[in-house]
Amino acid sequence: MKFDSAWKIFTVALGVIIMPLAGWVWQVNVEVAQLRNDLGDLEESHAEMSTRLEEADANSRSIIGIQKDIEYIKGSIGRIEDIVTQ
Repeated sequence: MKFDSAWKIFTVALGVIIMPLAGWVWQVNVEVAQLRNDLGDLEESHAEMSTRLEEADANSRSIIGIQKDIEYIKGSIGRIEDIVTQ
């Protein structure tokens, strides 16, 4: 009889300890899965932003080249105007 009571007390104590622990482990696993999902989304958006940044860099270089060409053309037109008006 004593062993039976001791066993019941032991199983209740384990239940009191294990059940909240199992719930905590479950919750942590859910949060880790959410973090992994968020990390995957962030990695995708980072790759997309990196691609856009590279494209923007190439575009800005092209714009600078076009501006230099326009300045050269303006200079050439100025020289032609000087020659024509003389």
